[in-house]
Amino acid sequence: MSELLTGTNWQKRKTIKQANIDLWDSMAQSFMDKMLPNFEEDSFLQLLQTNNMIHDDLSILDVGCGAGTYSVVLAKYCKNVVGVDLSPKMIELANKRAIESRLENVEFHCMDWHELDLEKEDFIKKFDLVIAHNTPAIQCEDTFIKLSEASKKWCVLSKPTHRKDPLSDEIKKLAGIEERTEISDKMIANAFHILWDLGVLPCFHYEKQNWNLKKTKEEAYGLYINRVKTYREITELEEKQLRDYIDSMEKDGFIEESVNTTITTLYWDMEEKDNESEIMG
Repeated sequence: MSELLTGTNWQKRKTIKQANIDLWDSMAQSFMDKMLPNFEEDSFLQLLQTNNMIHDDLSILDVGCGAGTYSVVLAKYCKNVVGVDLSPKMIELANKRAIESRLENVEFHCMDWHELDLEKEDFIKKFDLVIAHNTPAIQCEDTFIKLSEASKKWCVLSKPTHRKDPLSDEIKKLAGIEERTEISDKMIANAFHILWDLGVLPCFHYEKQNWNLKKTKEEAYGLYINRVKTYREITELEEKQLRDYIDSMEKDGFIEESVNTTITTLYWDMEEKDNESEIMG
C-alpha cells in the first residue's frame, strides 16, 4: 500500500464497468463537437496559468481526458501531455483531434484509472502537473491518491458539486436508484481531509455553471439509460419504461435538461510538502 494512504473510508461505489464504457462512448461525439477552450474565457486554464503551472518544459498527465479537450490545448504550451481515459471512443476522437491540431507531443491511452498500475506504467513522480477535470475517474481514496503519486509538483482536481440534474435524477428515481446528490461534495471533503493529514495545504476555486444539455432521443438514451446501467442491470421491460419516459420529454425532436452546479477545483503542490518534510527532518 502506498505511503500516501491515510485511511478515510472513502470507497468507490459498485459500478458495472461495461455500462460506464458504453455511457462515455455514447457521449464522445458531443465532447468532440464542442469548441476547444481558450485562456481568455476558460477559468480552469486561467487557474493553471495564474498559479504558474504551465511552462514549455512541463510534462502533464490528464486523467479522464475524454476527447482530449484540455490535453490538446495544453500541449501547445508544454513539453508533452499524456491523456488516459476509460472510453475507447473518447481516445479515438482525442487522437483524431491531436492529428487535426498537428501535435506530436501528446499521446492518448485507453486505460482505466481505477485499475492502472502507476509503477508498471512508469508513472510514479513522472509528471510536473496532473489534472483530473470533471471526471468520474476519481471515485475513491485510491484513485485520488494516485494523482499525488504520479506528480512531482502540481495536482489539480475539479468536481461538479452542489449539482442538480432534474431529468437525470427523475430517471434514476424511476429506476429505483436513490443515490445521494451530495456524493461529489463528499468526495471533495474527503480529498481535502487526505491532503490535510499528509501535511499538504490545498487551495480551492469555485465557479457556478449552468449546462443546457440538448440531445436527440438516441443520444439521451445513451446518456440516461447507460447511467442507470452503471448502478445495476435492468430488464428489457425496465429499459422500455425508461425509454418511454425519455420519449415523453421530447420537444421539437430533442431532449433538454438544465443542470446547475458549482465546479469546485482543489489544487495542491506536492513539492511544498516534500520541502516541508526536509525542513522538519
